[in-house]
Amino acid sequence: VIPHPTDNGWYYTSNSEAGSGNGGVGTLRFASNGDLIGYERSLSGTSRNCGGGRTPWNTWVTCEENGSQGQCHEVDPYTGFTQEVRVVAQGGSYESFAYDDQDPIATRFFTTEDDSYGQLTRYTPHP
Repeated sequence: VIPHPTDNGWYYTSNSEAGSGNGGVGTLRFASNGDLIGYERSLSGTSRNCGGGRTPWNTWVTCEENGSQGQCHEVDPYTGFTQEVRVVAQGGSYESFAYDDQDPIATRFFTTEDDSYGQLTRYTPHP
């Protein structure tokens, strides 16, 4: 759940795990009283969007579980802006995304891969 920045409503953003470029992200928009007031397809043309997670700045990162071709994409449900996010130099079979902001100066971001020997990648941006 991602809060709406101005009206106490919220967004529910979810992945679609369809393959062959039919995956993506959908976003439901709720009013502050809980009424459903909108839906939009926030990201299209990706494959096997498995897990994802919210960022500290209230966007959503979706992870493509698509072998060596998978990427991570950041989706802003409020503005509709999307972009590919390079977690590592090459693609992967990304399972999920999370962050740790216990140290506000050095927030850490994590991705996992859906493989028996898949890696856990940690990224710490320079302040």
